Amino acid sequence: MAELARTLEQKAKHALWNIIGLVCSITRTRSVLPINFASVRSVLVLRPDRLGDVVLSTPVYESIKLSFPKIHVTALIDRANTSILAGNPNIDEIIELNRKRPLRIFQKLRRHHFDVIFTLNKKFSATASLLALTSRANYRIGYAHKETHWLYDVCVPTGGPPRHEILNNLELLRTAGIHKVAEPPRLYFNETEARNVESVLNETRRFPKRPLVLVKPGTRIAEWGWPMEKFRAVTERLIESGKAEALFICGPGEEAMIDSLVHGMSQKINRLPVLSIKELALAIRKSDLLLCNHTGIMHLGSAVQTPVVVIFKHGEIARWGPIHTRHAVLEERGNDSLTPETVLENIDRLLDNDYTDKRTHQPSISGKPHHDE
Repeated sequence: MAELARTLEQKAKHALWNIIGLVCSITRTRSVLPINFASVRSVLVLRPDRLGDVVLSTPVYESIKLSFPKIHVTALIDRANTSILAGNPNIDEIIELNRKRPLRIFQKLRRHHFDVIFTLNKKFSATASLLALTSRANYRIGYAHKETHWLYDVCVPTGGPPRHEILNNLELLRTAGIHKVAEPPRLYFNETEARNVESVLNETRRFPKRPLVLVKPGTRIAEWGWPMEKFRAVTERLIESGKAEALFICGPGEEAMIDSLVHGMSQKINRLPVLSIKELALAIRKSDLLLCNHTGIMHLGSAVQTPVVVIFKHGEIARWGPIHTRHAVLEERGNDSLTPETVLENIDRLLDNDYTDKRTHQPSISGKPHHDE
């Protein structure tokens, strides 16, 4: 019954968008291509999704500014993720999407009258499509979904070989005529954030001379996560071997879960307090390796160039895996085959090749890579 309900819901949405498309196709005049970006004053980038999607969108803003520094760039993202883009010099304005007050966001879009809108959702998003439709942008650029192919002046096909989401995003820019691009995702921090995180790490660490491994066992959906007892085995053996210090990352609402995991362990392993997203990203930057499931936290490692060991139990690695940092991707699909020994071997390999003494390192606050290259 649940599958039937989902099928009927999808068909109803498709029919609704076909009706909207028919009406809009009659009333709307498409803009003349190609786009003359030299005369464009404002660009809106739509990415009203989860944390990882927003992190992987950061090359879009940098690429627009590289080619056309005077364009006013606005990012529209879910209010839960706005802090991750704070301080980004490539973004002039951030619009928060408050889903409890949709009329307010629609009114704001109508007032702005953007010249160009980029919708980054390769998978059809009714929310993003409705936002693009509501705006009075001169040009709309997005993917050629069957529901909204009529919505965009520039449409990028959704097919083709698998590629990383960053490359998917940048393909929208290239198709529209922006060819000077920057691929690495980047985050930016200020001095206050750096001092706060340094203080937290100093208070939490027990072995500051060892390489630091941050471990994030939690995940949004339980079946997408590697078993907790295996995370426990890995962290215990890291401490016992003396090769590294391990600290658990604790997300909002995960305190009890992490405390239960730590209880009864043969080695005392501390957890970080619940940090803001920016503070957590900076803590990952100040560490030597991140161990986690396939979650949005993984992309923070990519954005701060910290090596990542990630366990994929779902999702497309080619599209969503770590990028622009050293990493090991380990799969465990529908079984219990991945052992703590295999994870430890990959941690050892990355630490041996990448470890530097963080006591003498002064972190950059500009968002540039923190490892010697």
